Amino acid sequence: MNILRFNLFLAAIVLLLTSCKQKEEKNYIQFVDPLIGTAPASTLAAKQNPGDHVDNGQTIPAVTAPFGMTQWTPQTYTSEKKCLAPFYYGTKNLQGFRATHWTSGSCVQDYGSFTVFPTSVTNNFSHLPKQRETMYLYNSGNASPAYSSVHFPRYNIITEITATKRAGFFRFSWLLPENPTIIIDVNSDEGEGFIKIDIENQEIVGYNPVHRIYNGVGKPAGFNGYFVAKFDKEIVKHGTYAGTEYIHGTTEQSNKEQIGAYATFDLGDAGILKLKMGTSFTSIENARKNLEVEIPDWDFEKTKMELEDTWNSQLAKIDIEGGTNDELTKFYTALYHSLIHPRLYSDVNGDYPGFNGDSTIHKANGFEYYGDFSNWDIYRAQMPLLSLIAPDEYLNMVKSLIVKAEQGDWLPIFPMWNSYTSAMIGDHSSSIIADAFMKGFDFDIEKAYYYMRKNAFESPKNIEDYIDGKGRRAIESYLEFGYIPLEDEVPEAFHKQEQVSRTLEYAYNDWAVAQVAEKLGKTEDFNELSARALNYTNVFNPEKGWVCGRFGDGTFTDEFEATKNMPYITEGTPKHYTWYVPHDVEGLIEQIGGKEKFRHELNLFIDNKEYWHGNEPSHQIPYLFNYVGDWEKTQETVKNLLNTEYGVGPGGLSGNDDAGQMSAWYVFGAMGFYPVCPGSNEYQLSSPIFKKVTLNLDKKYYPGEKFIIDTQTNSNKKPFSAVKLNGKIIEPVISHGDIQKRGKLKFLQEE
Repeated sequence: MNILRFNLFLAAIVLLLTSCKQKEEKNYIQFVDPLIGTAPASTLAAKQNPGDHVDNGQTIPAVTAPFGMTQWTPQTYTSEKKCLAPFYYGTKNLQGFRATHWTSGSCVQDYGSFTVFPTSVTNNFSHLPKQRETMYLYNSGNASPAYSSVHFPRYNIITEITATKRAGFFRFSWLLPENPTIIIDVNSDEGEGFIKIDIENQEIVGYNPVHRIYNGVGKPAGFNGYFVAKFDKEIVKHGTYAGTEYIHGTTEQSNKEQIGAYATFDLGDAGILKLKMGTSFTSIENARKNLEVEIPDWDFEKTKMELEDTWNSQLAKIDIEGGTNDELTKFYTALYHSLIHPRLYSDVNGDYPGFNGDSTIHKANGFEYYGDFSNWDIYRAQMPLLSLIAPDEYLNMVKSLIVKAEQGDWLPIFPMWNSYTSAMIGDHSSSIIADAFMKGFDFDIEKAYYYMRKNAFESPKNIEDYIDGKGRRAIESYLEFGYIPLEDEVPEAFHKQEQVSRTLEYAYNDWAVAQVAEKLGKTEDFNELSARALNYTNVFNPEKGWVCGRFGDGTFTDEFEATKNMPYITEGTPKHYTWYVPHDVEGLIEQIGGKEKFRHELNLFIDNKEYWHGNEPSHQIPYLFNYVGDWEKTQETVKNLLNTEYGVGPGGLSGNDDAGQMSAWYVFGAMGFYPVCPGSNEYQLSSPIFKKVTLNLDKKYYPGEKFIIDTQTNSNKKPFSAVKLNGKIIEPVISHGDIQKRGKLKFLQEE
């Protein structure tokens, strides 16, 4: 009997340990579909209102590490042209596999990219993208953040890809290994760049110069996309090309249209070739060093497993219980999309290119340097999400913004291509920094505040600096009038005019900077900025009941339709932007006419389908019902958007993902809370769509380590009637401090 009990005890222990191990090894990556967002929208909302949605989510099926320097994607178009993503699902042919710096979900442009193409044909013109392109098949189940496998039937070749932060790893299998050849393109639309075959070291190296767009369009950005390609087999034939000129035996090309190189190998009957590619923004030597450190051997499976482990570890920061397979796919794909940008710029040795065209190589001491901040989009939800689930990287991103200000003397508005751009509107580097500081992240806030204040109170004295994108647009008019009058058409901006939207966003930015000023004891600044935070009232037309363009003499324009796009509004209507006062919703309620009027107008806005989820200015609107005591309507609206604006399959995004903002909105909405006003340390509650959500947090920043969101059911049919935080009934709002502690949020339904 005792032996039997002992054996049962041992069996129970083994079962428990096995269960724990299985839980630890939960495969989150299986729910990520990188093809979501790569095709025209096919969501329920897009089908119901086809004219109200942009054509594509503009994402790519990237094999990449979180926040990787370079993403690796199949390529359907060779150009780095603005608004042309490297890959579109539904395009029949592929031209190769691109090492890309495309901003996922955007309408900007790729830069510093190059393309790899495996082939068996080396006739004249067969190297050109349009001539060599071929139909392709994604091998079943083999598109993930850590690995993809693509079959080219025309050439009988299978291409497998995995990656690290700064390098890519290819494994090519020629099913008929005759004349196996690799082609590498330098994707410069300007006829620039360099490529060289180094026979002695059995590698191909090169670079593609980066050029700016928006303010400073066409100017060199002061750095290049560099690469080093190494092979596990010896090159037996080689050559280069420039356009249609295909020259066997040559080793180098530079500064011509469509340059590239090819290398042919003897693979025997095995037909397998491995290719490792290191990338860098500083030099060929650093690209080589990045490769040597991150992929030191030729073990493809090991590199693949390491990247899978990295993604599973990152995705595990939010553990879900319950939900359908489609809901889990939407959630973890959205989380993946939220973890691609901003982009790592520094090499393994800390080198990175100086900001704003500074060709000097700088050293990141004690941090990693990041670029490509789509600030107008990501300050709303994507960066706040990173503060929760990727705090180390988030802190380095904040430090990177401050470094950019130091090097360029102004805090950048929308820093892309490691340059000032002044694209979009607002001053949201200030918002991001303020949010980080108010959450307790540790960085040089005095230095940061110097540049935040400078943006808020000054304009560049040198007109060339202003034209180049430094400083807030139209800040002098804003300071003079308390709004930007219509007479100031904001000519030195990519987005000209849009005076009302700028006024509203500057009012929020002023509020955000004021929070920092107060905490630093800068009372005079706090008082002035707090007063300016009310400038949103200056563009509210009481006769119309909505925001409206205003002249310098104080009169409002007659050019007004509440539900039509107006030149003084950014990518939306006066109604869309009237709801944009995240820092003073109570004040906005009074402007509109009190709680009942506010609730009535907000209900009409939602019920009449005037809300536009496909663009960012609307993203906080569904949560505004909470401010007038209608939490049930918030729940209903958010859940409807989660179901109709997001889907599975390539058409599963109803708008541009904009560097992960659209996806981050889904992540927050599905968990049941949202940061309406970054910098306030508050989250408004909707309700979770899952039975249980566990935030697994970094103890260094979150002493409680876990924050649990629990429901009695994962049914979406009935709204929740109450919510408890650590056993106490609360209003539908929580603080960042609540998450920092070990807490439990429980949603309750009436019986």
